Amino acid sequence: MNVRFVVRGLILALPMAVLVSAAWLLFQTPLGRPPEATPPPPTILVPAGEVPTGTVGLREFVQYRGEDYRPAGSGFLLTLADASVVGATTAHGVSLDNPERPLKRIALGVDGGSQFVTEHDALRGPPGRPRTGDDLTVDYLLLHVTQPVDPRFLLAPDPRGAPQPGERVLLYSGVADRDGGQRILKGTVQSASDTAVWVLMDQVFNPYGMSGSPLISEHTGQAVGMAVAVSPRLNRLLVGVNPIGSLLQLAEEATGFSRIGE
Repeated sequence: MNVRFVVRGLILALPMAVLVSAAWLLFQTPLGRPPEATPPPPTILVPAGEVPTGTVGLREFVQYRGEDYRPAGSGFLLTLADASVVGATTAHGVSLDNPERPLKRIALGVDGGSQFVTEHDALRGPPGRPRTGDDLTVDYLLLHVTQPVDPRFLLAPDPRGAPQPGERVLLYSGVADRDGGQRILKGTVQSASDTAVWVLMDQVFNPYGMSGSPLISEHTGQAVGMAVAVSPRLNRLLVGVNPIGSLLQLAEEATGFSRIGE
């Protein structure tokens, strides 16, 4: 055996092995700075309730002119004080202002299901816009609901308008789990303001398609926000949430409806 040849081969192979290992680690581990410490559990003064047991995180489907429906994100259905229902999803998941490819309808349904839960051709109030800064309340679409909705798909808004720092919350993903059921991801609220809630999730996961999913309080069992953004934190994920109080105010103050695509 040519020892010099073997040694030379090992020397040449070592840098490649290091590069492959580094690439594998980068692929497996989300980048980002370490997460900040989560606050201690808060005192929650509103009554406790039961968390939903059914599928309340719904898949969003969009239909552009001349095209079939296709998945675009997630959403949910919210009951208002007057017992009316409004659908909620994000603005960044659709294209509203492309005259060459006008949007015609948005539907919400169970991921993998054969029928939609609701189908919408109008918005309740003016649309929001994709967020570009720290204010997550600008990123929304409120969907006008005209048909009856099965109560098992409905969520009630938390009366506080947002969760409290240190509170445990659940992300009911509109993207189903591997078995086709409701996927529920746990996290702890790191910060909460009128314009954004940030939640440190317990585990890392692929957030693709989850924008628009509802965030549920483990204490009240009610909706406290809508997932809008995600930021990697080494081996964790930080999810940015539009507080439910902002969505509720927009829905209750809306004075009209606009046809999608107009």
